[in-house]
This record gives sequence, structure tokens and C-alpha cells, in this order.
Amino acid sequence: MFWLKTRIIEGEGSLEALSKEASGYERVLILSSGSMKRHGFLSEAEDYIREAGAEVFSITGLPAEPSIETVEERLPKLREEFQPDLLVALGGGSVIDTAKALKVFYDAPELNFEEIAFIDRFSKPKPVPKLKTKLIAIPSTSGAGSEVSAASVLKKNGVKYNIVSQEIAPDVAILDPRLPMTMPREVARNSGLDVLVHGIEAYTTKVANDFSDAMAIKAMKTVFAFLERSLEGDEKAREKMHYAATMAGIAFLNARLGLAHAMSHKAAWIGPHGLLNAILLPYVIEFNASKSEYARKRYDEIARELNLKDWRELLREVKELNLRANVPKLSELVDGETFMARLEDMAQKAYRDGLTAFNPVEPTVKEIKELYLKAYRGE
Repeated sequence: MFWLKTRIIEGEGSLEALSKEASGYERVLILSSGSMKRHGFLSEAEDYIREAGAEVFSITGLPAEPSIETVEERLPKLREEFQPDLLVALGGGSVIDTAKALKVFYDAPELNFEEIAFIDRFSKPKPVPKLKTKLIAIPSTSGAGSEVSAASVLKKNGVKYNIVSQEIAPDVAILDPRLPMTMPREVARNSGLDVLVHGIEAYTTKVANDFSDAMAIKAMKTVFAFLERSLEGDEKAREKMHYAATMAGIAFLNARLGLAHAMSHKAAWIGPHGLLNAILLPYVIEFNASKSEYARKRYDEIARELNLKDWRELLREVKELNLRANVPKLSELVDGETFMARLEDMAQKAYRDGLTAFNPVEPTVKEIKELYLKAYRGE
């Protein structure tokens, strides 16, 4: 099955489409990152909404890590003061994830977070009911794919949970390449490498299909062709990477992801998500290829699409891209004592992560632990 709820509007200056999209709505709430306010895109968005004849309210200064506490803090204002009939998320993946969760509890106040959230692949949450408030996502970074995905990752008391439902996938995504031009080099690198991991993992899961494959391959080709130029601030390359992030998002919306993501989620305390994915990916490729004929075949197919010979050459290319992009070693991000103290807990939690179920190989806790250690030692 292939599914996409989100209508996509793309191109330079496409933020202007907000004027048409907000037409017929009365009260619009924008959740925005601080950077979008600083660079003037928030006030531009507000102007387009006023042009459409709607009243506009904005919330900025959201924390970098979305949490249910942040959502609960803002809900009373939403219900009692703003009462929006349209939600707009303007910013990175965390802003979009926060907007998705706000939509859930604004439209369905009777819901209990613990009842609808996945903590791991062995939990059975209640389905999210039908929601009514339209959500428009306008990403400012090029990596998360949150503008098309049906998931919201939120912390509660420091623990990451997922709300997964077609109801929270944005109705519209506006991809204006002017926005990611504001990304610092490091953010462009981490999010760009995340796109590659999304593509490779979505192509090799147990539930990949021809349609998700097409999106995954296009996204991967784009990363190899344009990532490095985008890091130098090349406008065309930034635009290509912005669209590739959404393509990879469509791929994993349908095909899910694998072990690199599961391990990265549980190591989130160490560093940025995309960076951890990039560090862990080569170890996961090697592990999967050594254990599964299906995985080897799928990696070989990716290699051929990239004019490489086989999965070994793909692995080498991935490692070399990391080197050229100055991806640090895991041991440069965290000291050995702290890492070893948390290793067992990370491995146990990664084993239970929902995405591990889609990996082409079912790993043991011991194998996951070994992969973390290999990545730490840089073997």
C-alpha cells in the first residue's frame, strides 16, 4: 500500500500560497521557530494570512525538543483565547511535531497521552479519532520529513514517545527553498545526512514497495549529487536537498525505517538526530548485509542506481561522504565512562523501538550493544 495525505506546494516564493490556503478561515495560529521570526519569514506568513482576511496569532520560542509538557502548557490558551480553525507550523521538524500534537489534544481534549502514544513496539496504543483542524506545515530545515509524515515524536519526563496516526499528517506542505537557505552549515549537514539514512533505510525495510522505492532512490541520488554543494550555501543545491527531504519523508511514511533510526532515537542524549544516524548507518549496513540475503540484494540495487558495483561499494561511499562532511566519531561526542554507563539501557530500548520491527534483520540486544560499541570505537 502507498499513501500520501499531504498536498505539496513547492518553488521559490511558494510561502505566498498561504494567502490562498488561509482563505475562508477566520482564526489562524502559527507555531514558529525563533529563526523564522529572526529571518522575517514569520511576519511574511502573518501578512499572507491577513491578506486572506483571517485573524492571526503566533507562538514562538518553542523548545528544540518537543515535549508533551510544552503542548499541555499551551493548550489552555489555544482553547480559551485563540480558538483557531487553521494551524500553521513554520520551522524545523520539532515545531511541526509540536503542532501535530497540539492538533490532537485541541481537537480531542478527552484523549489521554499515555493511551495513544507508542513507547515501544510491544505497546498497543488506542487509535487517534478523526480530527478536524487543518494543519499546514512549512519546513525550514531539510531532513526530518515531518511535513508529510504521520508521526509526532514527543518527550514526556525525558522519555521519547511517538504518536502515529494518519490524522496528524499535515494537509498541506509548503516547500519554499528560501527558508532552508537560512540553515547554518552544521544543521544543513546533519539534516542532509538524515535524508540519506531515510532513503537507505526506507528502501531496505521489510515493507518497502515499488512506489516508496522510487521516492527513496530519488532522495538518495539527490544527496550524493547535491549535499556537499548545499553545505557551501549553493542555492540550487539547497533547493534540491529541500525537496529530497520531503521525498525521503514520503518513502519512510510508507516503508518505515530500520535499526539505525532505532539506535539513534535511544542515543538522542548524545547529539543531533541526523548526525547520530550518519555515524551509525555504516555499522547497520554491514550488520544487515552480513546476516540477510534480502538486505544484500536491496543494498546492491541501491549501489547500481548510484553507478556503484555492490553493497560493499555503497558502504564505502557512505563512509567517504561522512568523512568529506566532517562527521565526527561517536567518541568525540561523549566520553567513554558516560557512554558505557548507559550502553545497556540504550541497547535494551533500541531493541524495543518500533522501527526495529521493520529492519531486514531482527537483532538481539547483545548485537545492538556490539553495534553501539563498534560505532564508539570507530572500528
